[in-house]
Amino acid sequence: MGNSHTKIKAIEIAMDAEMEAHNYYSQSAQKTANPKGKDMFNQLAAFELSHYNNLKSLLDSLNEGNGWIQYAGTQFLDNSKSRGGGNSPAKEETKDDELSILSKAIEDEKKASAYYNKLADETDDSSGKAMFKKLAEEENLHTRILNDQWYSLSNKGIWVWGD
Repeated sequence: MGNSHTKIKAIEIAMDAEMEAHNYYSQSAQKTANPKGKDMFNQLAAFELSHYNNLKSLLDSLNEGNGWIQYAGTQFLDNSKSRGGGNSPAKEETKDDELSILSKAIEDEKKASAYYNKLADETDDSSGKAMFKKLAEEENLHTRILNDQWYSLSNKGIWVWGD
């Protein structure tokens, strides 16, 4: 990635996208009746907030002249044990809403992953490259999770998150 201004701008764009994703997932959790769906969206919201905070730390470090930071990665909480069943099939109107929420999320995650891969390719610094690659992998993971939900909800009318 060329001059520092371009680099800073690219990171700010990524931060905006992460905050938008965080807000989208938070709102989606409120709109989703199913406890599994609600939990999944809340965890995705927390995940994107972690991405935002890590990008903010990177931006601060670069602005202070301290260079690139190490990114350890973000994990989902494993609370599958504490989460009860609550998997009654979705009512038709909520199911359609939930499918469209998932579809938009899948598109956004694919875009985010592609953006981070592009940043990784444009970054010479090895820590920077590693951070962007890891962010891209995490967004890919989100895409897979959301796809699984979409297919299960679409075909069987049930959420599979946490099973």
